[in-house]
Order: sequence, then C-alpha cells, then structure tokens
Amino acid sequence: MQNPPLLFPLVSVLIMNILPQENFRFAEILLLLVLTGVVPLSGQASFQQEYQPIYRNKPISDYYDAIDDKSFYQQKRIHGMKSELNNYSKKLHNLQDRFDQIFYGLSSKGNFQSPFDTTTGPVRPVIGTKVETLPQYPAASPIASVIDPPPPEPSSNQLAFNVDSPGKFTEDGKVVSSFDPRKKTANGLGYYLVLSPGVAIPHKIHKEFLSYRRYDPGISATLAGGFNVSGFKIGIGGAYKKHSFHDSSKLKVAPFSDLTGDSETFAGYLDLGYEFELSRSLDAYFGIGVGYYLSLIEDRKNLGSRKEHDVFLTGTTGLAWRFSEILALRLSYRYFHENEAPAHLAELGLNLDF
Repeated sequence: MQNPPLLFPLVSVLIMNILPQENFRFAEILLLLVLTGVVPLSGQASFQQEYQPIYRNKPISDYYDAIDDKSFYQQKRIHGMKSELNNYSKKLHNLQDRFDQIFYGLSSKGNFQSPFDTTTGPVRPVIGTKVETLPQYPAASPIASVIDPPPPEPSSNQLAFNVDSPGKFTEDGKVVSSFDPRKKTANGLGYYLVLSPGVAIPHKIHKEFLSYRRYDPGISATLAGGFNVSGFKIGIGGAYKKHSFHDSSKLKVAPFSDLTGDSETFAGYLDLGYEFELSRSLDAYFGIGVGYYLSLIEDRKNLGSRKEHDVFLTGTTGLAWRFSEILALRLSYRYFHENEAPAHLAELGLNLDF
C-alpha cells in the first residue's frame, strides 16, 4: 500500500523543524524509504498479517464429520429417552391398576397408551437415494417386580401376600369386588369376635303360693370370641339380661302388695357354631352355648333378694350381611334359658373376622 503524496511535504516540514540540522539528510532519506514502501510507516499491518492466535475454541461441528451427524446423534438420544419414559409409564400404570383392583375393585382392563410413539427410529440422511436407518434392537425384558409382574397362573397369587382372598375377588376372570365377601377362613385358621345387644322377651309366669311373678321385656347383651376354622366356630361367650316386674306381679298373702324389683342374670358359656354362605355377601349361621348362670332376683318391699344359679343353655340362628372383609352385620334370634326369666332374644350385632 502506497502512502498519499500529500503526506510528503507535511512530514518533511515536521522532520526539519524537530530534528537538528545535521540530521536533515538522514530524515529525508528515511522519509523517502517510507514513501516508496521499503520501510512501512506502521507495523500494525505487518503484525496483523504475521500474528496468528496460538489456539482458538473448536466449533462443536468439528467433532462430527458433518452437521447431520450431530443431529442424528441427538435424535438417537431423544428416541432412547422416549422409550425409557414409555417403559416407566407402563410400569406406573400397572402399579396403579393393581392398587385399584386390590383396594377398590376397579380395573382399567389393560387400556394403556404409551405417551410417545417410538415405532419409527431416527434416520440419517446420506448423499444419494440410500437412507441409513437406526438398527432396531429388541426391547430388554423388564425385571420381574411387583410393578410389572409376569402374567400369573389363575390359581397363583400375584403378590407376596394373598390377593385371592381379602383385597381382590374375581368372577369369570373379572374383578367384581375389592374383597372376597365369602368366609376368609375357608382355607385356614382365623379369629372372630361377636357383640350383639338385643331385646329380651320373657315367656315364663310364676304362679306360686306366696306370689304371682311376671316380667316385662328387658335388655340383653352377648359377647363371644374364639377361633374360626373352615366356617366352624369355637370360643367362649358371656351374656347379660335384665327384667323388671310386670305391673300384675304381687303377693298372694297379706299385705297383698305389688312386687317392685327386677331380675338380673349373668352367664358364661362355651360357644359353638357354624357359618355358611348363602350368596356373595350374605351368610347364614347357627350356634349353641353351654355354661353356667347366676340370677339375682330382688323385691324391694316384700320378698327381699335371692340368688339362683344353674346350668345355662342358649341357642342362636340368624343372617350376617358382610359389607367388608372383616366386618359383618348380624341379625339373629337367640333363646336364653334360665329358671327365673327364660326369654326369647332379638339381637342386632357386629361380627369381626380376623
């Protein structure tokens, strides 16, 4: 590059005014060399031409043969992540389906849809008409687990616990209930507890020489518990019953006054019974009890109080409506035998099976 001609007089004047007289000749020679291009006026152009940075950042595309390779690599990664998300979604769906079947009796009937379509893999465009596709590898078999178990045999359990009894009840291959309302102890040992309050209606009238005794309907309660084996029940029970004298009860001798008081009976007995299924949620049962009782009879005015004790006998039959895997509502009739005030009992109670 040549310097402009107008710079020559200006530079000459400047050099002659600055440099001493003995250096005029040297300055003129130097100026001539600059103008002719032998000596550059500035070293910037030469520095820019000769200096190159020792290193620089390498573009991402330099790591691949072509930009399409990078795109193809990213597509493969995205395709793999979609496949993993589909697998996890299916496992979560299976877990939720199993949970709904066990605890709520619901079933999605296998209606699962993958969130991502991975049937077609990424492709790498190449020069020409040939297209190279990503090789399709067979999907790895999922590890057997509770989340995604293999299809079970009809007679085997699908979990570590017994899902064919409490928790899941199937009929004709379909889940119809979240529990099996039939007897949970049909194949093993279980426990039961029955609490039955009721109304007691006495039927015996005492027509004795000294008194005429008759009782009003009263209250009763029975509590029994024990073992349950294939529908057979064996345990122990307790019973309580109380009646008040009827208004017609009185003394037959002087002073011929009315009787005021009550009769209370406490009993303990051996409880034996059997329960069987009538329908999916309805059971029938019957039982007997043999034990001993103590009765306290008290007349507050005339006869005073006395005690009676003897062999106690009872029998019961009824229906049980099972509305959960451990709880049933019982409606039953019971005969309560004792000497002073034997009675017919109508009971409404709760049955717990463990």
